[in-house]
Amino acid sequence: MKAQLLKYGKLIMIIQHVISSQPEKNIITVSPEEKISEAAKLLADNRIGALPVTSDGKNIVGIISERDIIRKISTDGNKALDLNVADAMTKSVCTCTKMDTLKSVITKMNAGRFRHMPVIEKSELVNFISISDLVLAHLNEVEFENDALKGSVTGNSRRQSN
Repeated sequence: MKAQLLKYGKLIMIIQHVISSQPEKNIITVSPEEKISEAAKLLADNRIGALPVTSDGKNIVGIISERDIIRKISTDGNKALDLNVADAMTKSVCTCTKMDTLKSVITKMNAGRFRHMPVIEKSELVNFISISDLVLAHLNEVEFENDALKGSVTGNSRRQSN
């Protein structure tokens, strides 16, 4: 499987490329029956902003984010922390596949005003990406294109170091 597609003579970055450029990571998930306080602890301990919600580690039933937890606390007070994740999670989850383009996924995230998205293959969770993963990948893509353009102008195909 190619990590980039060619469209109109231009390389198009896909999510597979973003994933393959990252260090391998375990996907931290939470069960819908888990307490919101436990989800908050997982978020804080791992310095992340959202968790995929799944009963079996594969099939997504929701996402719980810092925003979801704050929203629940604002309506239910401290007792919200004793409620189940299912009571606060976002149930309508937008997903992508490894073959989706970087641009299409960023567009979906911006339109939906969310920062995290499960990557699904054959209806199962294979990765969980954030907008910061995509922005970094896009910056790397722009830098690569810039170097290629410089090389075509100067006749030097190697990357110039400053």
